Amino acid sequence: MGVELATDRAGFHEMEEVNFSDSELVYHVRHALQSVPLGDSDSYDQLIGVLHHKERLAPDEVALLVTSLKALSGAVSCIDMVHHKSLLSSIFGMSLWNYGPDVMDALLELILSLAASSGNYLDCSLDMLVSNFMPPYSFLDLLKQPRGLTRKDQVLSRVHSTLKDIADLVPLAPSRLVPIVIQRMPNVFTKEPLIMIYVENMLRLEGGAIRELVGNMMLVALMDRLVDLDVEIAWEEVLQDDCSKGIFEMELEDMEEPADDVENDGGELHRGSLSRKSLGGNLIAEKLDSLMVLTFEHLESCEAGGRLIEVFETLVLSFQTTVLNAFKSKFAQFVMFYACALDPENCGVRFARMLADFFVCSTFPPLNRMSAVAYLASYLSRGKFLTASFVANILERLVVWCLEYCKIHDGDINPKAHRVFYSGCQAIMYVLCFRMRSMMNVPHLRSQLLLLPLETILKHPLSPLKVCLPSIVEEFLRQAKAARLFTVSETFIFSDLLESELSRAFGGIERLDMFFPFDPCLLKKCDRFTFLAFRLHNFFRNANLL
Repeated sequence: MGVELATDRAGFHEMEEVNFSDSELVYHVRHALQSVPLGDSDSYDQLIGVLHHKERLAPDEVALLVTSLKALSGAVSCIDMVHHKSLLSSIFGMSLWNYGPDVMDALLELILSLAASSGNYLDCSLDMLVSNFMPPYSFLDLLKQPRGLTRKDQVLSRVHSTLKDIADLVPLAPSRLVPIVIQRMPNVFTKEPLIMIYVENMLRLEGGAIRELVGNMMLVALMDRLVDLDVEIAWEEVLQDDCSKGIFEMELEDMEEPADDVENDGGELHRGSLSRKSLGGNLIAEKLDSLMVLTFEHLESCEAGGRLIEVFETLVLSFQTTVLNAFKSKFAQFVMFYACALDPENCGVRFARMLADFFVCSTFPPLNRMSAVAYLASYLSRGKFLTASFVANILERLVVWCLEYCKIHDGDINPKAHRVFYSGCQAIMYVLCFRMRSMMNVPHLRSQLLLLPLETILKHPLSPLKVCLPSIVEEFLRQAKAARLFTVSETFIFSDLLESELSRAFGGIERLDMFFPFDPCLLKKCDRFTFLAFRLHNFFRNANLL
């Protein structure tokens, strides 16, 4: 494809020496294209030589390239996919990052003409534009300098403007663009600066002029990639070996903010002894961290623009199909958490109700329902931006479901057969470990809580107090006794056990009994966002919204 580099250079200088006027060059280009099928390719090869020129261009050479590109724009009808394959390959292979604004504009004018002229060139034109989402590798260091950032703005503003122009001229274009963007999306092992700039462009599409046509799929693809990165991080890289701490102790050993800045009803349930230090140097974790911050910032812009609810609906669908089914996702779910924190009255409420609906619906697989209620319990516990009244109502719904389950199921302990039931009971106790004190301090919520048939459920022959995590049961009983909410005559000896054989049995190989997805995020950059979300409780409390 194309001619040899030496021939290209010779052709370039030969065209310079001819010194065509603009109108003559247009005619020359048309003639060069029309001569190829007739067996005369000399002028055609010279034209390719102009496009292939890779050396630093002098001003007159830039002018020749600009004029040649503009001439090609006027001769698009003469371009043939078969006879001019080398020319098309040269055009679509040009990188905007290598040229100044004049060449960029002329090249994009040609790309627009090709895309609009024939359906044959639409995909190639879109692919060329998407390929320019990322700079050549040699540009990465330049992007740290002001002139590199200027070039980035010059390129990307033109790319997105051209995509909009193509969408206006070719209604089919957006539907063709989406799979190209997804297919070209960098994999999890791509260098962080490149994947970051690519995702910036995806989010620019999501919030740009053609967002109604492509925005949903950009968010879905981004969430998929966040989960891909998440699953590459093994739990062994997150957890330390020391699990000897008390189950309800503060879990971030290197937390920068004072503990008294955060209001807690209960303690902090940990997954072992967690530390952000354990993720230091993990390149996958660092990429995920940076991408999630980028996503958080995009959610903030959506909230400021009044369209967070619209975006949230897409996130909910993505969560149901991707995150919820991911094996004990560690970090990606905080995108949902932060969106909810930005708009508790709409997104926050919507997310909790969706999770509750998922849990109580018997048509969903047991593992999905258990995962949903684990998310729900962690969310209600950690989402202090949710009103205590709302949390109490969701809890009541879980209690009602568990009570109905008890009415139709007799028999003794069977962790595997009744795993969904046990996960529901554990969720209720877990939430109360964090929320009981605040509820008992509000008279009408105290009355609501005291009227819940917790004793009937927890003293049922299925014995959830013996099956659920001993660490949660122990803390629940301690607080329930202090609040005079619930008492048991039987003596439980927990011996500071984090788990038991029975809890492992109902949790299964997936260990959903040990899944607390909204425990504080251990990603360094994300922490300032998620910590802010945890602290939003103080804002809503001071605004008398709790």
